Amino acid sequence: MLRFVFVMAVAVWLGTVVSFSFVVLPAIHRMSEPGNAARLLRHLFPRYYLACIVCGFIALASVSAARSAGLPIAEALRLALPVAGGLVCSLVSQYVLLPRLRALPSRDDERYLRLHALSSMLNSTVLALLLLAVAGAVMR
Repeated sequence: MLRFVFVMAVAVWLGTVVSFSFVVLPAIHRMSEPGNAARLLRHLFPRYYLACIVCGFIALASVSAARSAGLPIAEALRLALPVAGGLVCSLVSQYVLLPRLRALPSRDDERYLRLHALSSMLNSTVLALLLLAVAGAVMR
């Protein structure tokens, strides 16, 4: 049961990242005026990161519970480390980068471009770590 909870949390998180990054964001930027896209994304990004963070904590809690129920430490680490890394990236994005991006007056500002690039790198890192977590879950 705990493995199922872990897999579901990681699967929902992975699906959220993939759908938001490769379907929702491109569609918004393609179909909306830049100002309208920015206003919409201002509301979506906090919800996106919240979903990621909740899934990360659920996945880690399930590994912790499984460890208490006798899961070997090597397997617990194989499951927990990628999730913990992805969770840290999501927390930094939500609570450090997002407020700094919002505080900048213009998207043309050099600082905005640097922070946006960093945010994209963190999102790509989360995607890679979640793939590792899936691999860890299917390996025995």
